[in-house]
Amino acid sequence: MSMGIGINAGVPDAGRQNGRLRPAACGVWFTSTGTVMPKVLKFEDEEGMIRMMEHVHVSTSEKKYYCGIPVMEYQCSAQYYGMVCQFKLFYYMERNEWKILLD
Repeated sequence: MSMGIGINAGVPDAGRQNGRLRPAACGVWFTSTGTVMPKVLKFEDEEGMIRMMEHVHVSTSEKKYYCGIPVMEYQCSAQYYGMVCQFKLFYYMERNEWKILLD
C-alpha cells in the first residue's frame, strides 16, 4: 500500500503558452503588501504602431510555471479604442520582462 510520500512533490507545470506573446512596457503600482498591480502598458501591434492601454483592471493574478519558468500571470481588461479588451499579461520574474497576449 502506498502512502503517497513524495508523490506530486514537484511544482505543477502549466505546459506551453499558446498564442503570440508580444513584448510590453508596463507601469505598475506596488501595494503596501508588495503586490504588483499593472496600471499602464505599451506594446507594438501587428502594423508596427506603439499602442498604449491605460486604466488596466486586473481580474486575477496567479503564479504559474510554463515549461519550468516561473511567471506571474494577470487576467486583465482595459479600454482600447472605445471597447473593453480582455487580455493576459505575463511577468517573467527571472528575466524581469513583461509580455502581453491579446485574445
